[in-house]
Amino acid sequence: TREDYVRTGTYYAAVIENRADFLGRVVVDVGAGSGILSLFAAQAGAKHVYAVEASEMAEYARRLIAGNPSLGQRITVVKGKVEEVELPEKADILISEPMGTLLVNERMLESYVIARDRFLVPNGKMLPTMGRIHMAPFSDEYLFVEIANKALFWQQQNYYGVDLTPLYGSAFQGYFSQPVVDAFDPRLLVAPAIFHPIDFTSVKEEDLYEIEIPLSFIASVGSRVHGLACWFDVLFNGS
Repeated sequence: TREDYVRTGTYYAAVIENRADFLGRVVVDVGAGSGILSLFAAQAGAKHVYAVEASEMAEYARRLIAGNPSLGQRITVVKGKVEEVELPEKADILISEPMGTLLVNERMLESYVIARDRFLVPNGKMLPTMGRIHMAPFSDEYLFVEIANKALFWQQQNYYGVDLTPLYGSAFQGYFSQPVVDAFDPRLLVAPAIFHPIDFTSVKEEDLYEIEIPLSFIASVGSRVHGLACWFDVLFNGS
């Protein structure tokens, strides 16, 4: 997809532009998937890359890496969980794509942090280095109506002889308690955003189990607030 293309291109730039961090270094790719980041690290001159992948994707990574032998000779695919696998040496640098929905969903960050504690040399580098969750209230009448309309089904008093209205309130609540995962127009925001940083180099695994973000906003315009818009970015602090 276009999103994958943009994200992979960003990773490629982050690795190649920080070539000095990879040259002659040992790299661990955490949750390597297809192995594409491992191949980028090899392109940047890594001495050796360990591509750790727990799922069946490890087999596809092996095939992709074998099909690029000039790079693949410096890459070892290790099938298993980062919590369990053993590697023959420590890593100078970790790379990963650990971001789930709103950064922390899918619990991939924990694996990245565990890999840091198990495999990274002291003061080793992590790319990405830090994530930020941004939040701001938004006003979107169209989205509100679209979601409210989903609950209209439960306003029927004679649905094949059954009155559905006793469940209308619960249905309304249910639809509005689901997050909408989509792009949005920044012009819908009604107050400056706040952000919550997560430093991957120092955060503890248990800090990720429950994240509290105190919210305080000063609206820049007078309008009805329909919800909280959330997004994230990650920073690559290389040389």
